Amino acid sequence: MDRDIQHRMYWNAGVRKEKRRERNIEKKVHTDLVWLEVEPYLHSGIKVLDAGGGYGRYGLEIARRGCELTLLDISTAMLQEAKNLAQKSGIHSIKFVEGRVQNLHQFPEQCFDLVLCLDAPISYAYPDHIRAIQEICRVSRKRVIVSVVNRLGQLPIAIELEMGWTGSLNHIRSYLEKGNWDHPEKLQQIEKKISFLNRYIFPPLHAFLPKELINMIIEQNFRPIRAMATGTLARLIKTKTLQRIVNNQKTYQQFLGICQEYDSQFEVLGVGARSASGLLVVAERNKNESNMEETHSENKA
Repeated sequence: MDRDIQHRMYWNAGVRKEKRRERNIEKKVHTDLVWLEVEPYLHSGIKVLDAGGGYGRYGLEIARRGCELTLLDISTAMLQEAKNLAQKSGIHSIKFVEGRVQNLHQFPEQCFDLVLCLDAPISYAYPDHIRAIQEICRVSRKRVIVSVVNRLGQLPIAIELEMGWTGSLNHIRSYLEKGNWDHPEKLQQIEKKISFLNRYIFPPLHAFLPKELINMIIEQNFRPIRAMATGTLARLIKTKTLQRIVNNQKTYQQFLGICQEYDSQFEVLGVGARSASGLLVVAERNKNESNMEETHSENKA
């Protein structure tokens, strides 16, 4: 089945499921940690692209802060839900665009001050994940913040899934070495016969190693200024304890601060959240390149 069709089927059917994920205590912590990384760069009037923004998990609040937000997603159902939520919240400034993160042809180069691609749209762009990074960086004038599936952190889940699907570990070595998670051949055959199963089985993806993602961003003339395995510490704490922490606002704020420090340590960058994209990078466009381009434009004028 065509990858775009497969993705649209899954995400169009997954609006309620995606919203329910915030009830998962680990996912809530993850979302709050991602927001803490994004918030310092939000200023009224800046142009922001939320690429793969879904139903507006981050985008609605970004627009509420006075940013000129464009929310792009491959799923018409996600976009409609985002529109509905924006309308209910009295937000009328968002531009909604149906599209793919690996093909941002409708946007000129460096037309946004900040480009976000959060909760793994880049990973789900596989096999065009490299192109997705290129496009996200191309349309950003100043800064990008991306989060992807963390390969090593998801290895235990990959093992559980393959054992459940095939009763073997035939594909795990390949996943560990290359990061590509394709559906087993038997499952693909079943999906061809029963296409609606694609609504319930998450699509193939590419999971990144920290060094791999950082190097790809550097290749686009961006300078990584922060890397974080979001959700690592929360993943290691018992659910009951985590719930107690979240229920106490003062304690929770302290915990988030500790997580920001812990999850950004080099030693844990390969872990990340169990239930969400566990590798986040903040990067800025190299100033030398921007200056060269501005000089070139001036000389051309």
